[in-house]
Amino acid sequence: MKHFRILWLLTAMMCCSLAAYAQGKDGGKATARKVLVLAERGGLHEGFTSAGLAWLEGQKERFNMELTVLNSAQDIARGELFRYNLVLQLNYPPYAWSKAAQQDMQQYIDQGKGGYVGFHHASLLGEFDGYPMWGWFSDFMGGIRYRNYIAEKCDGTVLTEDREHPVMKGVPERFVVKEDEWYTYETSPRPNVHVLASVDESSYSIRTDVRMGDHPVIWTNPGKKARNVYFQFGHSKSLFRNAAFIRLLENALHWTLGDDGADSGREYAANYASQPRFRALLHYEPGAEEAHVQFDKQAIEFFRKLTYGEGWLMDVTTSLADYPYEKLRDYSIIVSLNATPGGEAQRDAFRRYMEGGGGWMGFHASAYNDRNTRWPWFNEFLGCGMFYCNNWPPQPALLECDTREHPVTRSLPQSFVAPASEFYQWQPSPRLNPDVEVLLSISPKMYPFGLKDVVKWGDFPVVWTNTKYRMIYLNMGHGDEAFIDATQNLLFVNAFRWVVSRDPSGDPFCK
Repeated sequence: MKHFRILWLLTAMMCCSLAAYAQGKDGGKATARKVLVLAERGGLHEGFTSAGLAWLEGQKERFNMELTVLNSAQDIARGELFRYNLVLQLNYPPYAWSKAAQQDMQQYIDQGKGGYVGFHHASLLGEFDGYPMWGWFSDFMGGIRYRNYIAEKCDGTVLTEDREHPVMKGVPERFVVKEDEWYTYETSPRPNVHVLASVDESSYSIRTDVRMGDHPVIWTNPGKKARNVYFQFGHSKSLFRNAAFIRLLENALHWTLGDDGADSGREYAANYASQPRFRALLHYEPGAEEAHVQFDKQAIEFFRKLTYGEGWLMDVTTSLADYPYEKLRDYSIIVSLNATPGGEAQRDAFRRYMEGGGGWMGFHASAYNDRNTRWPWFNEFLGCGMFYCNNWPPQPALLECDTREHPVTRSLPQSFVAPASEFYQWQPSPRLNPDVEVLLSISPKMYPFGLKDVVKWGDFPVVWTNTKYRMIYLNMGHGDEAFIDATQNLLFVNAFRWVVSRDPSGDPFCK
């Protein structure tokens, strides 16, 4: 009987061990990492905080996190911090802490008890609301003291400084953060921290004297044992629609939680989208000539099919009068289908949008202009002169690639026959502009080109980009045959994707 009991115990222990082993081998769920979120509620930052909490809640399974949300550091009991793998300071300021919580935080960071991610208000260092400045936290943030902020809120272009740091992996060299406050300090933290990114103060969307000169906005203090990173921005909920910010946040969580591999330890050849990544606005004129409207309606359906799977969001309008600059800047790209801005207000909004880093893909008559247009900036933007001549009637044309190295053309054949269209010629040619890169031209083998209106000579680019802007122009766009050819369809997709990939706000498309 005694031997039987021993055998039974050994068998039970072996079964438990095998079950545990099998769970690990089969990817059984590991113990969740505990994350303390110090969240500042109410006030001007409530939008960002509530959006941040919602995002974190939605990412719990992906990052295997167990969230504890506190709205006051006064509620942190002695020793409680050491239970957590990560402290995330979601806009909570660095002064309203109990003495016990301060002492534990110092030990937590200095001795590397876990990781740290801080946002925005975490660097509000000074004497506020009757609290003295927390000297250790000031040193942790780089020896800084808060001086001022841009109260009007403005957009700014962030410049990546260390692309190799784990927090910055896959983040664009430049991206736009919208509607933030941009704190300044009495001195730059740079001498005491490792700066990952800074803001280009010349890129601010408003005039302001609140500047630092050297203005870091993302940094880590390598002198601390805890993995730590601070993000100065964190005012607007729009950050959670900014792909660059989402990538930064994901990277920061992985790094500070100790995930040194890829996303959840797995890497995929495909970049699967978990949310809509950008917005596009398609603009057309329903009262235009019939052949243009035929193209426009087919183009809308063509682009709508590219939204399948909610990879991006598409809006369609017949009037830019409903889209002032403040609305246009929410779009990564404007696709002009044989339409142009009308009137001074629309033109001014479009110019501000493009000069502020907006994207544009124009077809056919969207670039038409003559002596009656009276919009000099538009010619500067297009990089060419006025409309000069065209073939008629519409007919197919042999196109030749001017460069095979550009992302738009490298998957195209050296030459191909484009479906029937009316093609415009410009005087002077965009090719004469040093800022223009011509991608496709009508082959000289086509001359004479046309039956009624015959083009006999001349430089004839049909696809180009002005490198001073995030734009591409395609001369196609007349009639109902534009989308019958697979090669030309590939050109359209390549062009659209390329413009979006260069969005300074950080769309995650590979360039």
